[in-house]
Amino acid sequence: MSEYTYPRSTPAANWQSDALQLVAAGRWEEVLTLWVQQATPRALSLWLLERLREIEPPAFALLLTEMHRWNTHPEEKLRWQIFHHAEILGFDTPAGALALSLFWSEGSMSPEGLEPIYPEPHLSAEMRRCVLLMLATRNTDTPAEGTRHLLAQWNNQEKA
Repeated sequence: MSEYTYPRSTPAANWQSDALQLVAAGRWEEVLTLWVQQATPRALSLWLLERLREIEPPAFALLLTEMHRWNTHPEEKLRWQIFHHAEILGFDTPAGALALSLFWSEGSMSPEGLEPIYPEPHLSAEMRRCVLLMLATRNTDTPAEGTRHLLAQWNNQEKA
């Protein structure tokens, strides 16, 4: 578990410009934490899904489609289906980590018929941060460069 916490802070009007300053100062990991704190879970998850559609191999297409469907029509059966597909494909992939975030975001971790066990509240956000981390370090010279690139994509979609 990281030392980062994920309280829902009061949205800063210019968190993206603050984030760019942090990246320039080499504090890119703090930017990922700030991002998870400031973006709504649904908006960030949907945005990450779109990024993953561009980079994940075809084997992940069904999982990504299921996660998108769950974001628009959450159902318990679908949530478990997503979990099992991600388990097969690997939670150590960006899509698998996002699936785990979705699974932990709502509902019990226990199968139906057993005493409900709920995840710690911060775990879903922690996994969204892990997805950002994996994307920031993928195919770039430096994680700071990857973070800056992702922020530019986020800012462009925010303006659209």
